[in-house]
Amino acid sequence: MFKFLYTLFFILLVSSSIIGQHTYTPKNSIERVANAMMNEKVLKNAAFSFRVVEISTDSVLASYNPKMSLTPASTMKLVTTSAAMAILGSYKRFKTKLQYTGYIDTATCTLHGNLYIKGGGDPGLGSKYFLKKGENQSDFLQDWAEEVEKLNIHEIDGRVIADASYFSQDMIPSTWIWGDMGNYYGAGPSGLTIYDNMQHLTFSSGPNAGDNTSIDCITPYLPDVWFENKVKASKVNKDNAYIYAAPYSPYRKAKGTIPKGKEEFNVRGTIHDPAYQAAYDFEYYLLKNGITVTQNATTVRRQDLLGIKDTASRTDFYTHKSPSLSRIAYWTNHVSVNLFAEHLLNQIGRRKYGDGSNYSGALAVQKYWTNKFGSGLYVNDGSGLSRHNAVSAYHLTSILRYMRRSKYSKSFYSSMATAGKSGTMRRIGRGTAAAGNIRAKSGTMSRVKSYAGYCTTKSGKKVAFAMIINNFNCYSSTVTKKLEKLMVAIANFNG
Repeated sequence: MFKFLYTLFFILLVSSSIIGQHTYTPKNSIERVANAMMNEKVLKNAAFSFRVVEISTDSVLASYNPKMSLTPASTMKLVTTSAAMAILGSYKRFKTKLQYTGYIDTATCTLHGNLYIKGGGDPGLGSKYFLKKGENQSDFLQDWAEEVEKLNIHEIDGRVIADASYFSQDMIPSTWIWGDMGNYYGAGPSGLTIYDNMQHLTFSSGPNAGDNTSIDCITPYLPDVWFENKVKASKVNKDNAYIYAAPYSPYRKAKGTIPKGKEEFNVRGTIHDPAYQAAYDFEYYLLKNGITVTQNATTVRRQDLLGIKDTASRTDFYTHKSPSLSRIAYWTNHVSVNLFAEHLLNQIGRRKYGDGSNYSGALAVQKYWTNKFGSGLYVNDGSGLSRHNAVSAYHLTSILRYMRRSKYSKSFYSSMATAGKSGTMRRIGRGTAAAGNIRAKSGTMSRVKSYAGYCTTKSGKKVAFAMIINNFNCYSSTVTKKLEKLMVAIANFNG
């Protein structure tokens, strides 16, 4: 009996040691690279999910914990953009309507009523990503003012009112952290988004480390916004300033550091109320074109807070269409625009449940892919900024394979950056077999690194791959190099 217990204890001890070392038997050169990487000391606490699958046959070339669900960071955008194409269609465009209530007095050229901007969840209004050469972000407002002029209106006896009710008023997904809100990458989706919901703060700093800084300019301007500036000058030559703020709150707090001795140093934050910004700026363009407005610009949400209900019927007189969904998806994946991903998620929720909210969108996307590829996928936002998301390499490669065989293959494939050449992949695989070959999406956040995309191996196999690693004990740049080596191994595979 003692001998049996001793033997059992020894087996358990050895098994525990093997599990702790991430040991398994690699079957080819790709898996050997993955296994060697996961046995390095800096990854001893890390969780890793990895899979490479041939697109034509669905045969697995390599894997490592393929069904382990992990935080994916921005590779979550592949889950969202693929679902958006499949559910909404790659040619889908979103509409913003100009409307008015009341009537137009032709004798006095006066609109006796309000002018409305009815948002339709278009992320492209004044977006820097869709500007043509020589255009400014606010040029579309001039076009809108000219549409009002066509109605022979010289005066508006009422207000410009922005209506963003097409989406939920929450804007920020509930699982985003406070430290992200207020910063440009944490801009939430609005039914009436404008200028990428991005605000630019121009700082100047003193000549010495520790000196105070000043905010010299805020663009675009809104009259009720004010900043508590705690940003200091630093000898560190990069932007370490962060903005803390809640949606709709005009109070903003800036903390951190910017380089010392700077003038016109740009820090990007979020517009606290995009719909109000749209109404305010549209009113300015109307005045610029000689159309007077008797009352100040506002929004439906602000009116509701004051108990003011405008139940008058509205007359549509102009429709502004967004870029196609495929163009929106291109920028979403190519340079990782969080705002666009959240817009697409809300649009899916609107289509599936008639509710343009984060909750409905996340539920719809999760159900859509779970029904096809099984459980283990957890969706809490569209961009990957939420740490509550969980995705496995199995799910990512299954989605990638599905899309490569779908009618949206070309649009989806071209939305991803090229290794060694473009977007978020431009520094990956330079001078190797991966450069110009791999098309992929990267993901990065604290203790998270991921890549997922397509590659043609040395032997000519067209494959989908995904790799997600969480909780490593080293710099993110160190993990990037390790995963880059793994991607090169995929490209060089000759089996």
